[in-house]
Amino acid sequence: MKLGRNSPCPCGSGKKHKKCCLGKSKQELVFENILKNQSTVKKESRIKQCLHPNKSECTSKIIHAHAIQNNRILNKIAVNGLVQTMDGVSNLFFQSAQSKGRKIATVFTGFCQYHDKVLFQDIEDREFLCETKQLFLFTYRTFAWHYHKKQEQINNERITQKNIMDILNDNSYMRELSPYNKALYLAQRDNDIKKKMFDNCLLTEDYNKIKSSVWEIPYGLQFAVSAMLEIEFDLEGRKINDIHSKNCISSIYLNIFPNDEKSFCVWSWQSEDDKPYCDYVKQFMNLPIKERENYLNNKLPRWSDAIIISPRLWEKWGADIQQSLIAHANFEALYRAMEEENGSSYSYSDTPWDFFENL
Repeated sequence: MKLGRNSPCPCGSGKKHKKCCLGKSKQELVFENILKNQSTVKKESRIKQCLHPNKSECTSKIIHAHAIQNNRILNKIAVNGLVQTMDGVSNLFFQSAQSKGRKIATVFTGFCQYHDKVLFQDIEDREFLCETKQLFLFTYRTFAWHYHKKQEQINNERITQKNIMDILNDNSYMRELSPYNKALYLAQRDNDIKKKMFDNCLLTEDYNKIKSSVWEIPYGLQFAVSAMLEIEFDLEGRKINDIHSKNCISSIYLNIFPNDEKSFCVWSWQSEDDKPYCDYVKQFMNLPIKERENYLNNKLPRWSDAIIISPRLWEKWGADIQQSLIAHANFEALYRAMEEENGSSYSYSDTPWDFFENL
């Protein structure tokens, strides 16, 4: 049915169509709808669940679990209870940085009170000794956070697209979004496959299906990372993952955190992905220390939904370096296109920021 000029505008403003959205381009309507409904859609997209496979043990209360430990890690980074985040959830289109209370940084509603307490005791209440179970738990919690975020992202897109369709009444918009939607659901399919492996490890208490490599750093870092990554090229430019393929994409997990007077950089991967990622991590560990730092200084902003930075380090950098870091984080698509065209063997490139400063 054709919408009349004097009909109520379908955007819900209460104005007549001719006084509101008539004459606006499709792009304008989409953009305005997204901005108008951002906070509402975010709330509607939230999921409360316990990801642990043994549901018989669950308590009814779903809590705000921390992907990066609050008391053992964030407390060491925070200043007056605050941390600087680049967590990929606070901005709609462009990456930026925000100051957050450490008690709400990296939280997600992915575990019940019982499992969040009992499951992670070996890394919450005990010193980190690089034990097999501890390495598994760091990896699993990183996976759980990213698995949960992907589910909420799919919810967000579904609700947003329905809102836009109600306004546009035009199926061509959905055809334009189809490749993006397919990519989201393929990513969730891959995550579901990985979750089955993690679930089986938890139920059987077999933690050896995760392999790890640990770099011990002899001082306390001023940042922390919990990242689930799909690396496309190793350090010699050989392709690890084809992100355009419909096949399951293999992931590697990166946790970097201070621990008392030293810090750890932990790479972990599933044993079935041993060939590509064992070689990749060996290449990384064979670099001189300064080049390991340099590699991560260049890569971490591109993996910026996972970085928590101490205000001590952030303020020391100053505004120019901060803006350079944020700009670098927003050029991921450009870097990826360049790598697709030219390959991506590692070469040393200084950055104005240094996450590894020993303050």
